[in-house]
Amino acid sequence: MALLDRPSELHPITVGLVNNMPDAAFLETENQFRGAAIGSHGDGIRFELYTIKEVPRSEKVATLIEERYRGLDELWTRPPDALIVTGTEPTQAQLRFEPSWPYLARLLEWASDHVPTTLLSCLTSHASVLLFDGIEREPRPAKCSGVFAGTVEDPSDPLAAGLPDRVPVPHSRLNEVPEAALIAAGYRIVVGGGCTGAGWSVAAREQGHGLFVLCQGHPEYGTLSLLREYRRDVRRCLFGRGAVPYPRLPDGYLGEEAVGILNEFERRAHAVDMDPRELWPAFPFDEVAATVENTWASASATLYANWLQLARVASHARAHDVMLRRAAA
Repeated sequence: MALLDRPSELHPITVGLVNNMPDAAFLETENQFRGAAIGSHGDGIRFELYTIKEVPRSEKVATLIEERYRGLDELWTRPPDALIVTGTEPTQAQLRFEPSWPYLARLLEWASDHVPTTLLSCLTSHASVLLFDGIEREPRPAKCSGVFAGTVEDPSDPLAAGLPDRVPVPHSRLNEVPEAALIAAGYRIVVGGGCTGAGWSVAAREQGHGLFVLCQGHPEYGTLSLLREYRRDVRRCLFGRGAVPYPRLPDGYLGEEAVGILNEFERRAHAVDMDPRELWPAFPFDEVAATVENTWASASATLYANWLQLARVASHARAHDVMLRRAAA
């Protein structure tokens, strides 16, 4: 009987999360990935938290890290069955100049040799193809923000089992890696961009001794994640004195009522006599939030369940090999 046919016989697995997000989104990102990874399978998953402790943090987040997070030095000695590495908000035009680059590079090289499967989110997926394949990300003419219906390229792919032909995936990024460059480097596209213009969402390839799953999209996002990011970008525009352009509304995410509300706020923001200190408290976050529908959660849960099933199978095979080696010793 194939391993995939015997999920009840597989022992619990450990999923490690390396959280690299900025302070403002640090806890929310943990909760997003915890929910995406554990879902309804909490009894069979041990969730462990890691971060790059050398990154400067606010007092609040530093306290949280001290209470619940481990540093990467502890990860090297306890490789999990599956690893999630988040992205972070880019601060440099070139990835190699990001403050976290040396730590990410070492982490990715280690994971390829010691972790059965690693899921990389957004910036970290771009870092991986730069590190292993020399493929540079490319800046987009405008920020990609919204929910886009990607296409399942191969329904027989284990990562695509049970997914609909068209998979809604949130995206939020300034850069992209072209799909053709990934395919030329030997990656398989799991969820492609189709005709949306958003680019691929999920790709995968064997890397070293493990499977790397790259997410250029954000299937883990919560219902209001894109709205919070839009609010952040609006605030940066209002208080940036013209240095930051007013953001576009996220595509495929808001209903007609919400679009009207936010367009009216933008009209007020462009008024000649606008004072951002007076206008900003009126940003209609709660009013718009009440109208947002989550169209991607079901497909995202299926994608993560498929990935974790591959991790279970690999974990079971690894444990079986260890048992055989001990018996032969």
